[in-house]
Amino acid sequence: MRMRKKKNLVPRMDRCGAFLIRDPYDHQGHWRDLMPQAREVRLELGCGKGRFTAGTAAAEPDVLFIAVERVPDAMVVAMERCVNAGLTNVYFIDANADQLPYFFAPGEVSRIYINFCDPWPSNRHAKRRLTHGNFLRLYRQVLCEGGQIHFKTDNQPLFEFSVEELPQFGFTLSEVTRNLHENGPVGVMTDYEAKFYELGQPINRCVATMVPWEEPFPTDRKTLKNRWLDTFAADVPEDALGKHVLAEGNYLWHIFSWDLVPHLSGDEARQALREASGETYLFYYEYPPEGTPLARPITLEELAALPADQGAIFGSDWYVVDKDFNWTYVQTHEEECGPYFCRRPEPEMHG
Repeated sequence: MRMRKKKNLVPRMDRCGAFLIRDPYDHQGHWRDLMPQAREVRLELGCGKGRFTAGTAAAEPDVLFIAVERVPDAMVVAMERCVNAGLTNVYFIDANADQLPYFFAPGEVSRIYINFCDPWPSNRHAKRRLTHGNFLRLYRQVLCEGGQIHFKTDNQPLFEFSVEELPQFGFTLSEVTRNLHENGPVGVMTDYEAKFYELGQPINRCVATMVPWEEPFPTDRKTLKNRWLDTFAADVPEDALGKHVLAEGNYLWHIFSWDLVPHLSGDEARQALREASGETYLFYYEYPPEGTPLARPITLEELAALPADQGAIFGSDWYVVDKDFNWTYVQTHEEECGPYFCRRPEPEMHG
């Protein structure tokens, strides 16, 4: 449902200006300067109109709360709620969740609240879910050891997806319930949650605690494909991705040959590979040579010894990435295409 545009939005936002952090990048590692007595820093992703924000902050005045919201019409209501409640331990950021590592230093956040986020029901949009592995990796960068995610949703498929996804990225689950308010209201509700409760709709909730974990390198074709595309084709429009990459007869590396993303090619790509660093893996997406594993660790010295022209083996495109998918190198089976080198795109910065 589209939110109705608020009257006098700009002057209302200005009146709450003390609560809005306009330069969150400058606060990285220094959020406690806003409230030196705070015992911890917590985030809420998608605070909406702020009923949960204001209620939780009022209940724990010794905690610094940072609420993230992209819809100004909702944020202004949330800020006004906090102003009217006389709260001094809440601040707001207008930003996307993918920028969190640029706002917060490693270990700076103790808890993240995710309440009733967009479920993105289509499988092709799964990577947009705030509990998708792509986001869980980001949360791990800012959460402290033992930090937690508190997650609530009315959407059953999203909840089942989330309780399956979270343990795969180094989070242990507790307090898992599929009917939070079965025996009466529990905790502070959001505006949506209060409406769902009145309608008798069950609310799902879980707590995910971050534990030490090292992500294994994917070894199956589907996971490799999704991780590679999620990383290096994140900014490619869906129609272009479907037409030039995912349609039958196309290849992953077509994001480069069709100039869908910035990249290096030819000798510049080879030089970039020589200068690359990190634990390195080689994988084949289609038609690996007989007896060759789909993915394996490889040193840069071994890579240098590989033949530069793989055209003799039909379809044997090979891909190289570092373990964290910060960069990729592709040698194609077509003599006139490639090789290509690409670095992970940086998230768009919002001023």
